[in-house]
Amino acid sequence: MLNSVSLHGYLGRDPELTEQTGQNGPYNKATFSLGVSRDIGDDTDWFYCVAYGKRAEVIDKFLSKGAQVIVYGRMESYKPKNDPQRTAWLVKVEGFDFCDKKNAAGRSEPEPTIPAEPEQLQPDDVPF
Repeated sequence: MLNSVSLHGYLGRDPELTEQTGQNGPYNKATFSLGVSRDIGDDTDWFYCVAYGKRAEVIDKFLSKGAQVIVYGRMESYKPKNDPQRTAWLVKVEGFDFCDKKNAAGRSEPEPTIPAEPEQLQPDDVPF
């Protein structure tokens, strides 16, 4: 695919799930904004994202404002209805990865603890 983008950021608002009707019948559409921090400074770039079908349902069910996610897709330009002189961009989501460590209840899992001093391996413990 020539037009491909991956973005790692945080949801700026809860996804909005709507049911659309197309030539092949009804389908779900989820829209959300994704904030991506720049390497230098405190600037954040915001991307308007849209996902369809089962992917949209999963995004709506498991992601909420502030969730960290990696989004894969393609960029497309469009003319906003309220400002047709301007060109805006959106990301059509083709895949995503969860980044937050959440358990089934939606609470963050504690970070694994690293021992202060690693255990010493004995010569017989080395597998090679």
